[in-house]
Amino acid sequence: MKQPENDPAGPLWKRLIWLVVIWAGSVAALGAVAYVLRLWIAP
Repeated sequence: MKQPENDPAGPLWKRLIWLVVIWAGSVAALGAVAYVLRLWIAP
């Protein structure tokens, strides 16, 4: 009988790619909000 793996979330490289994608998306979203606020406050 095969033993279940201790890594149910997937390989490390896939998790690191997701981490980078989520980080880059959050940085881009923050930058977009900051840009809109800058345009709104100081036209």
